[in-house]
Amino acid sequence: MLILNLEQKEECLHARLVGSLTKNTTYKVYQYVIPYMKQKNIKSFVCDCKSLRRIDFDGKGALLKIKLYLKKQKGNFLLCNVKDTMKQELIGYRMRIQS
Repeated sequence: MLILNLEQKEECLHARLVGSLTKNTTYKVYQYVIPYMKQKNIKSFVCDCKSLRRIDFDGKGALLKIKLYLKKQKGNFLLCNVKDTMKQELIGYRMRIQS
């Protein structure tokens, strides 16, 4: 299960992820988050991963899809409050992680 708490401030979208970002829950990113970002012309995405319990290969791919979309828009992508175990898994994806 994944709960997405989204809050928009101007051209920045703040997301808080609660639960697990896995193959079964990535549809929420593809069907809700990315279309919303396109519709509202979002230039920055800040994701709070403090309550994220688990992320798998497909979950990392969903975050990468957001990052690539923002790169095309010359925007910013930031993950914050990432657990140390997840940091090691995300390093290869060249994601900007803030403690």
